[in-house]
Order: sequence, then C-alpha cells, then structure tokens
Amino acid sequence: MESLSDKELLSYSISTLAWVGDAVFELLIRSRLARRFSSPSGKLHHIATSFVSARGQAALFETLDNDGSGFALSEQEVNLLRRAKNYHCHSAPRDVDLNEYRRATAFEALIGWLWLNGQRERVGELVDYVLRQSSAAETIELYHEHHDNDGE
Repeated sequence: MESLSDKELLSYSISTLAWVGDAVFELLIRSRLARRFSSPSGKLHHIATSFVSARGQAALFETLDNDGSGFALSEQEVNLLRRAKNYHCHSAPRDVDLNEYRRATAFEALIGWLWLNGQRERVGELVDYVLRQSSAAETIELYHEHHDNDGE
C-alpha cells in the first residue's frame, strides 16, 4: 500500500484516522496473542477485548499523555493527539464515558495516521511502549523487544 503524505492526511477526518487505527491496533493485538498462546479463539478474543475496547485504549492513551512519559512524541504527534482528543464525538458506547471515549479515539487516530503515513516501525514502537506500561500486557508478556516482519 502506498503511503499518504502529511499534507494528504491533514484532509482526513479524525473519525477516519481512528477507524483505520482501531483496525490496525486490533490486528496487532490479535497477532501477538495468536503467536503467544495456542488457546481457542474465544479465550483470545476475551483477552484482546481488554486492550482493544474503548476503556482499554483510553488507559493505553494515558501512558502517552503523561508529561513524564518515556515515549518521545513528535510535535506533530502531540498536535494530532490534542486535536483528536478534542474531536466532537456524536456518540459513545454506553459502557464508557465521553472523556474515556475521546482518549480512545485519540489513541486510535494516532495509530491510523502513522499507519497511513507508512510509519509501520513507529506504530510498532508505540504499541510496544504502551503495552510495556500495561500491567495486563506485562502479566501475559504481550509486548516484545524484537520486531517481526508483520508490520510491528
């Protein structure tokens, strides 16, 4: 797939970037779970949901939004996160509050932007970082230090 330029991506809505980012993040989580465990898909789906749900993504967003974050965000990434967090959502799932949903949307939008921009390695670094900060991911050793050739 051909990468989109920064200029092209500026014309994309936050919801479109988040839509792509949600799919990419879910695929990365599912891939990691499938490689880590040989469990039935129902059990893997249950584990994946704790990360790919709005609540799970909002928690992962918090590791990036923290001023003391060990993950250096570019000015462009910070601006995108701010813009996405302030995006006016027309609806949110019933089980999460609007602020939590906005944080999840911002997290997804950043992943979508990076992915469409061709920054696959950066997506892998971002996902590795947020999973290393997650006690749930640490418990099941879902993050890894070495990258495969599957876009992580």
